Amino acid sequence: MKSGHIAALLLVGLSLCGPAAHAAGTAIPLNQTLADGDFARPLSQGWATQAEDIIGQHSITTTPEKGVVIRKEMCGRAALVQDVKLNSTDLNFSTRVRFSTQTTKPDYYSTASVLLGFLDGDGRKLGETRIYNATGTSSWRSTNTRHLIAVADTGKWQDYNLNLGDELRANLKGVDANKVKRLRVSLESFCSGKDAC
Repeated sequence: MKSGHIAALLLVGLSLCGPAAHAAGTAIPLNQTLADGDFARPLSQGWATQAEDIIGQHSITTTPEKGVVIRKEMCGRAALVQDVKLNSTDLNFSTRVRFSTQTTKPDYYSTASVLLGFLDGDGRKLGETRIYNATGTSSWRSTNTRHLIAVADTGKWQDYNLNLGDELRANLKGVDANKVKRLRVSLESFCSGKDAC
């Protein structure tokens, strides 16, 4: 590899579903789930691919274990993105991830992350939760509209489960939960650099 940096996100399965029952005692409709959360179909069915190869290249591939690998080398971003309409934030998000990031220059950074963007009815981002690993110094900081969950132990599979309503109440106090109408799920790898990014 040339002097530079790499970020890779390895992910097996995503789900967005209601709890077994909500306060009224009836199940939340099953249509509030991610399309192709187990990556069993071609990625074009439910997911949008986004890529910016300023320098280097990217790849987004599925695995036989019903997972996906998103890899970005050098400078830019590669991502899979899906927007889900929400009738309620009383939904659980779960995933199993493994991150890998590296950089060869101390003033650059690379990140791999699962990003949950809370959107209003017009698609404007109100807040976000990011499960991520970074090498180098990224500029991200937690605020009342951004919750960062740093993953230090790369190379191991880790499970994450979040209830969206609980996440808004506990960690995103600057977001009006009543205005949240959509969830944007982004799976991304990003690499920075002073020269071109």
